[in-house]
Amino acid sequence: MLVLYLLTKMANNTYIHIAIGTKAQFIKMAPIMHELSRRKITFNFIDLGQHALITKNLRKEFDIKDPDVILSQGSNISTLWGGILWMCRLFIRGFNRKRLKKEVFQDQGGVCLIHGDTVSTLLSLYLARRAGLKVAHVEAGLRSFNIFEPFPEEIVRLITMRFCDYLFAPSKWAMENLKKMGYCKKAVLLAANTSLESAYYSFNKKEENLIDVKDYALITVHRMENIFSRKKLEEIIDFIEKLSRNIRVVFVQHPPTLNRLKKFGLQSRLADIKNLTFSHILSHAQFIHLIAGCKFLITDGGSIQEEAYYFDKPCLLLRSRTERMEGLGENVYLSRIKRENLDYFVQHYGDFKRKGMLDDAKPSAQLLNYLLNG
Repeated sequence: MLVLYLLTKMANNTYIHIAIGTKAQFIKMAPIMHELSRRKITFNFIDLGQHALITKNLRKEFDIKDPDVILSQGSNISTLWGGILWMCRLFIRGFNRKRLKKEVFQDQGGVCLIHGDTVSTLLSLYLARRAGLKVAHVEAGLRSFNIFEPFPEEIVRLITMRFCDYLFAPSKWAMENLKKMGYCKKAVLLAANTSLESAYYSFNKKEENLIDVKDYALITVHRMENIFSRKKLEEIIDFIEKLSRNIRVVFVQHPPTLNRLKKFGLQSRLADIKNLTFSHILSHAQFIHLIAGCKFLITDGGSIQEEAYYFDKPCLLLRSRTERMEGLGENVYLSRIKRENLDYFVQHYGDFKRKGMLDDAKPSAQLLNYLLNG
């Protein structure tokens, strides 16, 4: 009983703040918020509002409380100018430390959990540091080892890992990267990425079949290096046209992708492809079920690469480099944006399989045990 009392006392002395801004960050931090709620531990949930409408829907889907603090109201930020204005407003928010501590961090000390490699990650780090909090980086240690691929994510990762107090590595490879960078003392190895818990949570939900055929390929493209290049988008459409001759293609379009297709006048080309099904952003559960049901998928998203690995789906990665090792050399094939690699994958996708089974890991509980119990 004495040990339990002391652990509880220690936990109560470490107040948890969770700052997120994007859809991917919310999905991967949801298991931590679930675990905090399960333990009946109060925490301060801060939404930076980068994907305001999407995260609003995700809160209902994952049964997460509304944010205690919302730093940007309105719609999702999907334009460059909108993103710049949003960043400036949040940066200015950090000027007044006393007001920042009171209005954003509830006059509480403790540790602020931030996630990933986005602008929201960097802004969360900045605000938490200005408020005098310790900061924990979830999903630390990922590296592409090229500051321009992807940009600016690799730079965000380097800055974030440098100035955080705790670095939670989602894999042994990520942990080794942290050690080589000299961060051994503040690095903690988790059994898996928290995205594993979210993927299984969503998969266990019943969803209606969104596709009326058994065999289909799933594609999603949203990274700046792909959608801001007309040439690359045209090459991707050429590939979809060729692919659709042999299999139904389901194209899930992110708002920025749709905006660029409109800007380049490429929507009509897609509309002329008969064996192509369009979809706007889906719920996480719907998308997970699409992954689980597809023959193979094509993506440039790191989180989707991980989800393909969890469900052992052949995955063609539309990138030159990746900061994640999940599935590489197994079910994931790095295209390096070469046409011959795209064609090779489609011809041999059945050969791309995950090796071994996945453990039933609970990284969110492991993370909180470390922070709360020492």
